Amino acid sequence: MNFMKKNYICPFCFNKSDLYQVKFRCGNDSKWCPPEPDAVYSTFRGLHSPKTLARVIPIPVPVTNVEKLQSLIMPREAACPHCHEKTSIRICPNCHSELPYTIGDYKDLIFAVIGAKEAGKSHYISVLIDKIMNEVGEGFDSNLQPLDDETIKRYREDFYNPVFRRGETIMATRSGRADASVKVPLIYTLSFMGKGLFKKKKIRDVATIVFFDTAGEDLDAEDTMTTENKYIYNSSGIILLLDPLQLPTVRSQLPPGTSLPSENTEIVDIIQRLANLIRKAQKLKRDQLIDIPIALTFSKIDAIDALLDPSSSLKFPGKHSGSFNTGDFLSINSEIEAMIREWKGANLLQQLQHNFQHYGFFGMTALGCNPHGTQKIPRLRPHRVEDPFLWLLKQHKLIPVSNQ
Repeated sequence: MNFMKKNYICPFCFNKSDLYQVKFRCGNDSKWCPPEPDAVYSTFRGLHSPKTLARVIPIPVPVTNVEKLQSLIMPREAACPHCHEKTSIRICPNCHSELPYTIGDYKDLIFAVIGAKEAGKSHYISVLIDKIMNEVGEGFDSNLQPLDDETIKRYREDFYNPVFRRGETIMATRSGRADASVKVPLIYTLSFMGKGLFKKKKIRDVATIVFFDTAGEDLDAEDTMTTENKYIYNSSGIILLLDPLQLPTVRSQLPPGTSLPSENTEIVDIIQRLANLIRKAQKLKRDQLIDIPIALTFSKIDAIDALLDPSSSLKFPGKHSGSFNTGDFLSINSEIEAMIREWKGANLLQQLQHNFQHYGFFGMTALGCNPHGTQKIPRLRPHRVEDPFLWLLKQHKLIPVSNQ
């Protein structure tokens, strides 16, 4: 349990609240405690009419010294003033969404996966979560567990089943303005095993991980980012996907007849909007660097295999097993930085250097193949999808580091 925490961020509306600023929802049977329309919840979810839900129970603001001392820890339960039954269902005071049961206890990490349209964000999340649950979990003695049924259902239906069961590509994510359901995150707990007294196995660390998949068009204007992507400036790490096929220099070097996507938002524009959004939200001066680590990741790296040197580290699997391999990271990082310079991307590098304190370069492919405009995935071959995620875990000191 984290006793140093003083506040928390709701993983749904991203408002920051003090630990005592929480409400509860009655858990009694509706026969004994009639539900009421919840306008706050309904407005946040974009519903046309108020949804009837169990009663909301407010917590009084601490006044006495004893109450102020108790407010240092988030309340665990409250009694409904209508039916007098106790409930442990905590909800956000701002949007009335049910809060994760881990809130207030452990590290809350919001990881934003962003990028221009068709950069492969949905495919990346689909494959990454499966990779974390299996290979990363085994290699790092960790366990990724969905927090609720909503996360289980959404991941299965929107991400896992299309790619792993049906072998199909995922439909493009709709804008948060057009579809409120995309604002619902995937929430997991990530736990790591360790050893306690007498070398007895115990859970050494736990983090609440929140993944977001945002529509590329929601990054096309700063005002849209401010309203639809509030999670970005409250995030603990950003994975910024860049399709190398969007770079004019790369497109011109590929063999004739190569299937190319339509050109979308310039990656430099996204970085500029991203930096402006975070600076304004966090009230940073221009000489202050942003402290949110950002992993600039080339997606679809398989599509430019012909441009890579045969000895390129990008052609080989990652070497992170049980620890984050610094040597492997530095090799990939320097190679991609050199490629960006060669592809006339000096401005991109300058934008990162002059805005972010911590950044790294990565290359991966979620599918390992080009569906060539069809919806079918001929052969799923993910490669290095876990690298940016492990780097973010390393930044938050959740996994060990090695040089070999």
